[in-house]
Amino acid sequence: MPQPEGTPPPAGAAGDPERAAATPPRNERVQLSERVHALLGGVNCAIVDLGGGAALLVDSGQDKDHGRRVRKALDELGLTPQVVLSTHSHADHFGGNAYLLRRYPEAQVWAPEVEAEVIRAPLLEPIYLFHGAKPLPELTSKWLQAEASPVHRVVAAGEQTLGEVRLELIDVRGHAHRQLAVLVDGVLLATDALFGAATLARYPLPFAQDVGGQLAAFERVATVEATVTLPGHGAPTEDLAGLAAANREAVERAAAAVEAAADGVGAEEVLARATAALGIEMADLPRYHLNLTTVMAYLGWLREQGRVAAELSGGRLAWRRA
Repeated sequence: MPQPEGTPPPAGAAGDPERAAATPPRNERVQLSERVHALLGGVNCAIVDLGGGAALLVDSGQDKDHGRRVRKALDELGLTPQVVLSTHSHADHFGGNAYLLRRYPEAQVWAPEVEAEVIRAPLLEPIYLFHGAKPLPELTSKWLQAEASPVHRVVAAGEQTLGEVRLELIDVRGHAHRQLAVLVDGVLLATDALFGAATLARYPLPFAQDVGGQLAAFERVATVEATVTLPGHGAPTEDLAGLAAANREAVERAAAAVEAAADGVGAEEVLARATAALGIEMADLPRYHLNLTTVMAYLGWLREQGRVAAELSGGRLAWRRA
């Protein structure tokens, strides 16, 4: 998620792009269990040893450069990917797919419904960020529009068996519409259902598409029996309950800021007020549209909760605390 100064963050983030000291070392490979290896960096992915030289890859990173680093890790482990599970359709999590499939043409890509369609047609991500219209060129860089990837199988929450390994796919929609997490060999690969503590501090308005789903996902994963948890961005932790609580608190703070800003004004003014309250500066169009999408998700959820109302008058849509 953190990017070099001056570059826009991918869809996993919305807010200040500066790095934090607690960011995991870039591309460090860490063994989390007998079968699970994490490749830590700006975005995390995982390699699961399925036995017999085969591997499950959970997410592939931002682009072909990340794909090369994944390939290097696979070579070091003596593994070949059988399945690439793309947990959701944000560019920073599936952008390495195309490179890896060119190197491993027998591998299959699995993805959840809805997410699969964006992975197949990545232009959909900048389109939805620009209200469904032809997107601005600034929204079509690799940070928001990955290289297209086939999806060979659409999967849903439930148990799967691959090789010698049994795994559970968990519905963690919220950050993305149909996002999945993976529980395997005692490790919870939370993907962007959970962010690490340093990431939450750096991005006080974490990207969301369904805030109600996000809150439900926190409750769902908090009870999972896992010895270690790998968030989509941030360091592994053994304190799953604490990490889930920290993510809930971050969402509740952001919701309060959006609700306070809804004082009979339009969504763009809500965005300006809420980001000012949270200490967020928006210096480019990608950040602006990521944050605006997130604010719309909060406004929609707050309306569902009866906490704000949408008032259409004089050709303007205003949001007001109920």
